[in-house]
Amino acid sequence: MHIFLIVASLIPIFVSATTHQLIVGSFGTNFLYTLEFDDEALTLDLIYTTNTSISSSWIALSYDKKNLYGTGWGSSTPSFVSYALGGGTNIQYSTTLPLGGNCSSTTKPIFIVAETKKPYTVYGVPFGGSAGCGSVMSVDKNGALNQVIQNLTYLSTSGVHGMALNAENTFIYSADDSANSIWTHAVDPTSGELEFVSRLGGPSTGSDPRHVAIHPNGKYLYVLLEGSSQVALYSIDPSSGIPSYTNITYPLIPSSALASDYWADEVMLSASSKYLWATNRGRSNTTLGYISAFLLANDGSISKQLFLTETTNSGGSANAVATSDFSDEWVALTDSSVGFVQIWRLSGNGTVAKVVAQLNIHDGGCCANAVWYS
Repeated sequence: MHIFLIVASLIPIFVSATTHQLIVGSFGTNFLYTLEFDDEALTLDLIYTTNTSISSSWIALSYDKKNLYGTGWGSSTPSFVSYALGGGTNIQYSTTLPLGGNCSSTTKPIFIVAETKKPYTVYGVPFGGSAGCGSVMSVDKNGALNQVIQNLTYLSTSGVHGMALNAENTFIYSADDSANSIWTHAVDPTSGELEFVSRLGGPSTGSDPRHVAIHPNGKYLYVLLEGSSQVALYSIDPSSGIPSYTNITYPLIPSSALASDYWADEVMLSASSKYLWATNRGRSNTTLGYISAFLLANDGSISKQLFLTETTNSGGSANAVATSDFSDEWVALTDSSVGFVQIWRLSGNGTVAKVVAQLNIHDGGCCANAVWYS
């Protein structure tokens, strides 16, 4: 049983086990990596490697952590894959579903996310080539991908790179990197199928929304802008679900840096939703990326940017932050240019974060994103 503690001037912490497991995907190797982090000894170890038939550039857990969903990044046919989880080191292949729809065979699946409420529908999108589509996938009684029940159609110029569901699973938001847009779809509560609601242009030309996150109260949407290296704040209409730009952005590079030298990557809420994390990548392997955290008000608006800190490497195609679901204290950060996973620790007052553990996996494919299994 987890007990939630609030101590003055300390970050929210959920009392839990000393060791925690993470699962990490790959861009170029047919493996899933299971890591173990000890939050007392501050060690990070590779404890198991699962052989797979395809690499997954993005992985996501089911609501109950009994299934893992992934993109078929290395597949000759654009597809999505699911695995049954008997534990962090017991990962068994379940099914593969072709992308379908009107996308070309040259596009690559890039993102996948699952509902947290019945019917536990899974949503996936591709990127690159002709990527103006997406897949809505049902699951069987065990949570494995079952069939594509709907093919989404975006613009012919679209390339959605990230999606996020609100807490009630009534709306899903898509960040369209290629068409500089943010899409809103309503979710059917029975089937999980989607109905178009709105498409908004990005806050500026070339801002290029890449990933999104939503506050649990549904009032605010946080948009990671890859092109302009910023986090933008949107308010959400409670009835229509449509976001509106607040004209508030925060930088993910110093004022002296050029946005063209970077491509911002990920945005994610902490366990308690008190903090918002975001990362940036250097386009060159010699350009270091950045990691940043923001303090959120009770209503979900951004109170202030707490820090903007250089990461130890460019991040490659990753530099993806993954917040733990048991404490605000820990986040994982993946790097693909060299191949490593780091654990960063947020200070008690939230004003600084530092690397406390690192695991190198120099196999030519690791590391894509990470999920916290325990």
